Amino acid sequence: MPGQHALLSPSAAHRWMHCTAAPRLEATAPDSESTYAQEGTLAHAYCAKKLKSFFGLDTKHEDKEIAELNAQYHNGEMDEYTETYKYIVLKKFNTARMATKDAQLLIETRLDFSDYVPEAFGTSDATIIADGLMEVIDFKYGKGVRVSAIDNEQMKIYALGAYLKHSFEYNIDRVRMTIVQPRIDNLSEFEMLVSDLLEWAENELRPKAVEAFSGKGEQNPGGWCQFCKVKCGCKALAEKCTTIAQENPTPGLISPKKMATDILPWLSNIKAWCTSVEDYALQQALAGVSYPGFKLVEGRSVRKITDSEAVAGLLYKEGYDPSEYMKPATLCGISDLEKLVGKKRFTVLCADYIIKPQGKPTLVPNEDKRQAYNTASDDFNDININ
Repeated sequence: MPGQHALLSPSAAHRWMHCTAAPRLEATAPDSESTYAQEGTLAHAYCAKKLKSFFGLDTKHEDKEIAELNAQYHNGEMDEYTETYKYIVLKKFNTARMATKDAQLLIETRLDFSDYVPEAFGTSDATIIADGLMEVIDFKYGKGVRVSAIDNEQMKIYALGAYLKHSFEYNIDRVRMTIVQPRIDNLSEFEMLVSDLLEWAENELRPKAVEAFSGKGEQNPGGWCQFCKVKCGCKALAEKCTTIAQENPTPGLISPKKMATDILPWLSNIKAWCTSVEDYALQQALAGVSYPGFKLVEGRSVRKITDSEAVAGLLYKEGYDPSEYMKPATLCGISDLEKLVGKKRFTVLCADYIIKPQGKPTLVPNEDKRQAYNTASDDFNDININ
């Protein structure tokens, strides 16, 4: 529900279950909605509207959000991806009805988890209630981070809330959690027994939630800090990022083993922390905060022409040919064209003219699903030299 936020929100559960101090620390930080969040809000509104319209349900709430954000964020890509979500949900619902005639599809349903997480609530994008298997489906419009449904804390909390709400109507013994992230072709599913879900809720979720809500939680930096609103001022994270290469110091160079076990796993966190500190310090300085030894200066500026037509007219009068001072129109990049047309439609239209060169080598953990990069030295691995 826009405008309403639980202290222990399901979307941040991965963070506050690992760092139970985070919720109270973040509560002091101002809320700021990014353009990405607004774009996601519009995409969610289209998802809900398409499903509700299919069943002839009221869409006034969705129509209002669409009217507010449509002009700024709507494009062909959004139409295509929200249609994909609608298809996946309806396909799952039809499968459920084959097993349970009175199966229900609930769209944008408010769920209460306060029995396990103090004062917590949330909204499930789509929930399919049926005997045997209950499904909880979550739409993700972002494409920066691939989200997995496997042991996903947010999804398990949604499944818990849906089960608590509907277990008296249906005989549910399994739950399947699905994340639909169409912009990066990510359809992730995870299924578990209700008994295992309830055991997790009682033995892991409830204790962590109570600790986090109490305000007596401990700071514990890790990968979950990525979206924390106060990571730039977190002493625990700062200490971790600034001392990680110094742990167990020995003379000489860093060994590949230490690089792999202590430093590489933390690189993305360190880089994100450095960027957040730099941005935060700048904003604070602009607001009047003084940092000893530092000062605000004017950055590099690029000259701009205020009236292109006037300048073009002057050059023409001076005898220059328009081809010398006017740039011809150029085709937009692939990402912009996909937004305009829709990824699938663009692929059909232009497949003969698109190539994908080999990407730049990137070092990632072994669990990454991409194929290992073929280096020049690898080409000679199978050659025997006598």
